[in-house]
Amino acid sequence: MNGEMMRQFSARTAGRLKDYTLFKLLLPPFQKFLDINVTKEIEKDRLVITRAAESQRAGRTPHAVDINELLRRAREIDRSFLEQAAVFPVNIRIGYHDIEPTRQRRMERQLAAVHRLLAQWERTPRFRAAMAKIYTRDEFEAFLREILQLYSTETRLLSRSVSIPEVFIFARDAFADIIYSVMAGVTAELARELTGKVYRRVC
Repeated sequence: MNGEMMRQFSARTAGRLKDYTLFKLLLPPFQKFLDINVTKEIEKDRLVITRAAESQRAGRTPHAVDINELLRRAREIDRSFLEQAAVFPVNIRIGYHDIEPTRQRRMERQLAAVHRLLAQWERTPRFRAAMAKIYTRDEFEAFLREILQLYSTETRLLSRSVSIPEVFIFARDAFADIIYSVMAGVTAELARELTGKVYRRVC
């Protein structure tokens, strides 16, 4: 479900970017970049979900050790991403000092939420019913918005990590700002739609 959400988020973002002339020219290669980027994020989310499940089975709550390990493994995923992105005519140097506070916040929120959900799911047979036990409809929508907004912020910071000639830096930053603005609109829309799907089936 998380993977489908992230793929929809990426596809809708790319679709909205077609409204901008600059992106109409750049979208074919940029679409590939977005696909690689969202794939790595889905893999990071999988690590978080797996770690939450391991903690829940062990009867403990996630703590700082889990976050530090997840951040370390996320850097490994980043290295694979950079190898795939090497086919593009840009140089990407990820500034972890800038990016990791946002990444850590997103992981912490996901880890805590998944751990709570799995614990509740043991007592409530149906997944959607378990979700409704720990979140009101408004709380769940706000949670999804926060997760997607943090992902958008990290993507914006990553965009600014692209090394290009100094004369083009303003254009690069404007490019990143457009992406972030489009993502913000998609965030609100997708969080609302997915919340509706979850809570419509809760009896």
